[in-house]
Amino acid sequence: MVGTTIAHYRIYQPLGRGGMGEVYAAEDTKLGRQVALKLLPGPFADDVDRLKRLEREARAVATLNHPNIVTIHSVEESDGVHFLTMELVEGKTLANLIAGRGLRRDQFFRIAVQLADAVGAAHERGIIHRDLKPANVMVTGDGRVKVLDFGLAKLKPDHPAADGTATVASEQLTGDHHIVGTVAYMSPEQAEGLALDHRSDIFSLGSILFEMATGARPFKGETTASIISSILKDEPAPMVAVVPELPRGLDRIIRRCLAKDRARRYQSALDLAHDLDELQQQVDAPEPAPARPAPRRRPGWAVAALVLAAAATASILAWRWNSTRSVAPEIARIEQLTADPGEEQSPSLSPDGKWVVYSGESSGNPDIYLQGVGGQVAINLTKDSPAADSQPAFSFDGERIAFRSERGGGGLFVMGRTGEAVRRLTDRGFNPAWSPDGRQIAFTTEAVTVNPYSREFGELWVANVDSGELRRVSDFDAAQASWSPGGQRLVYGSRFGDPSQADIWTIGVIDGKPVRLTNDVHTDWNPVWSSDGGRIYFISDRGGSMNLWRIAIDERTGLPRGEPEPIVAPASYLGSPSVSADGRRIAYSSVLQNQNIQRATLDPGTGTLRGEPVSVTTGSHLWSSPDPSPDGQWVAFYSRLGREDLFVMRPDGTGVRQLTDDTAMDRTPRWSPDGRWIAALSNRSGAHEIWAIRPDGSGLRQLTNARTRTQFAVWSPRDSRMAVTIIRPDDRLVHVFATDKPWDSQRPQVLPPLTELGRPVIVTSWSPDGERLAGHTGGVPSAGIVTYSFRTGQYERLTDFGEWPTWLSDSRRIVFVAQGRHFYLLDSASRKVDKIFSVTREVIGPARLTPDDRHMYFSRRLTEADVWVLTLK
Repeated sequence: MVGTTIAHYRIYQPLGRGGMGEVYAAEDTKLGRQVALKLLPGPFADDVDRLKRLEREARAVATLNHPNIVTIHSVEESDGVHFLTMELVEGKTLANLIAGRGLRRDQFFRIAVQLADAVGAAHERGIIHRDLKPANVMVTGDGRVKVLDFGLAKLKPDHPAADGTATVASEQLTGDHHIVGTVAYMSPEQAEGLALDHRSDIFSLGSILFEMATGARPFKGETTASIISSILKDEPAPMVAVVPELPRGLDRIIRRCLAKDRARRYQSALDLAHDLDELQQQVDAPEPAPARPAPRRRPGWAVAALVLAAAATASILAWRWNSTRSVAPEIARIEQLTADPGEEQSPSLSPDGKWVVYSGESSGNPDIYLQGVGGQVAINLTKDSPAADSQPAFSFDGERIAFRSERGGGGLFVMGRTGEAVRRLTDRGFNPAWSPDGRQIAFTTEAVTVNPYSREFGELWVANVDSGELRRVSDFDAAQASWSPGGQRLVYGSRFGDPSQADIWTIGVIDGKPVRLTNDVHTDWNPVWSSDGGRIYFISDRGGSMNLWRIAIDERTGLPRGEPEPIVAPASYLGSPSVSADGRRIAYSSVLQNQNIQRATLDPGTGTLRGEPVSVTTGSHLWSSPDPSPDGQWVAFYSRLGREDLFVMRPDGTGVRQLTDDTAMDRTPRWSPDGRWIAALSNRSGAHEIWAIRPDGSGLRQLTNARTRTQFAVWSPRDSRMAVTIIRPDDRLVHVFATDKPWDSQRPQVLPPLTELGRPVIVTSWSPDGERLAGHTGGVPSAGIVTYSFRTGQYERLTDFGEWPTWLSDSRRIVFVAQGRHFYLLDSASRKVDKIFSVTREVIGPARLTPDDRHMYFSRRLTEADVWVLTLK
């Protein structure tokens, strides 16, 4: 075509070719300007409807007046050739700038913000691009971004200019010659040929941003089919594993763009642009001077806090993009050891790395299994026990196994390596860890398996293996301890100081002085000590997903000797690492979870279920804590996947609306009796407090300011009061306060402690007649269902098991859940208990009822976990 003239345009240079036509540089001989011509392929000329639609959508794009969007001048035809005339942009494509190596920090943010802003402007005019990729983005010599090629642009279905026609079918997008350089940036719905909206572009933006930051595409494959399969099924690798110097927050932003479920993505490209701009300002801002801690009111607690603050050492990751990077260890081999249905969890490697012991459910009951690394046959070591057995741990010499068992009321047990000579060690404790000399076992008072936040507060203890004598090492929050090879320190996960922040700590076994190893916004947990004492391996989401990390440590002082390094295992969620004595083999659990919301229909008279529950939500989500509105028209719930945000939806799962959308962790929403407010736990002011928000997402306000750990919101059915359990170091009491008054201007009613069991009461429901509260006793497992009478001022313990009670409308019957497997109906007067629903492999969450008792909403979680072993080079 070079040298030819179409109409009054003389073509002088080819610029590119794609599925939607060929592009040339040309001179407009009438106006004396340089333009770009896009010659449309033959199918357009043969399809009158497509031509009309193209012209209508091209006119819409031509109305855009944005500095970062290429200008379309006209849609023309000459001698049967249909073409677009556009602004000619000189510069380099974003694909050329990335070139497999990514961009510098300043380049990244300058381009990313302009790109998101341009796409947002198009969306505001009802235009969906549908073909965003680095090759369609030009960057001029002065750094100006220009989004090109709206040849596949589509008006939103609800846009006034749209004609309601369907999007281009999938075969047109993925057929021969129509895919190169494009399919890798498609959204899942585009790859499946489904109807698209503007959120498809946001997914494509996420793929581009990932490649800009790392130099690699998030979804890969050798063929078109394999790339599409990756887009539909895979999660991208943690960005920090590719570029460890990436700033905190960028991975979260990009992963939100790349959510499979479009409801979990940014709902506006302009919001994405704003978040990128704010992150750039944070990254470029100078490091602030440390703030002086505010004095605390309780002297004893203040002394402890000052001691810990003095001992803590923050691990700060500096941004040095394209500078020297820490070298992560290389993986030589990865093997999957188990593949049974259900959960194989808590693997523990023998010191020689040849055997692994783990808990599994293949027998229908949680048991302890022993299997050779590389072998296929597992030996059930606890098959004679009808009770659940879990959390096994090899001793340092590999001859004994400690484990948790529910037999005889629960506790820690010890047995030989092949299951012989089982004996009880304690009547309490979880996650046992052997001392190097085999004489002591450390444990904590709360269990952790998959979710580091699904617990309340744990203490660290040590048991003498021979005598069973117990000694408390720390009364600060602790979970999943591991002993140093020298026997002088323990490492553990803790949420001390901020219940929303999980960090790694160590503590002297004798002096009891804790030292903080990590201190940042990431969730760090499940630490284990290497056999040489020089490293701590732990699980963290600092790479975007829960994966394996390690950090160098001074075993004597507990202080870090470097920055965390990623060891990226092929798992979207990893847990329970165990390291062999030579440091080369690491066993872990690869975990897959989905948690959806279900609705059951009840017979209000008998309290029994009518038929099987039905799913309200589906898919690979982690939706939790549903609560129906008083009028039964809405259900509030929250997401446990990544950031925790609040949502509402219709009872059939339609009309999903996101209420919160920020870095705060918002959970367990509860409707006010008049339906005007939704209360929830949130850490947006620091520690978890109770906040309220309107169902339309407006009016966010803080209700409590206890400056410590607050648990759950329970509205009074009669007035504006609310009951919450507040956890302080020296007391854990129920407070009743007025929600229509500032917290600091009132004196909440403090209910007496439950002295019978020495445990706090976690209130979860207020009876409809306003007379009683219902709750369960704190701790794992719960010691049962408890009610409190405002009339008598007394507690009444109704059961010795179960948790999360909810009153029925008669203020007499209660529904509660037990062991995460069963729903029970309890008559609070007769104390009669009837099981009304059970599951086998899944875990069910708290039930919440509609005011007429006819429907019950709850979450239902399915977990699959297998044991893998990786070998380092």
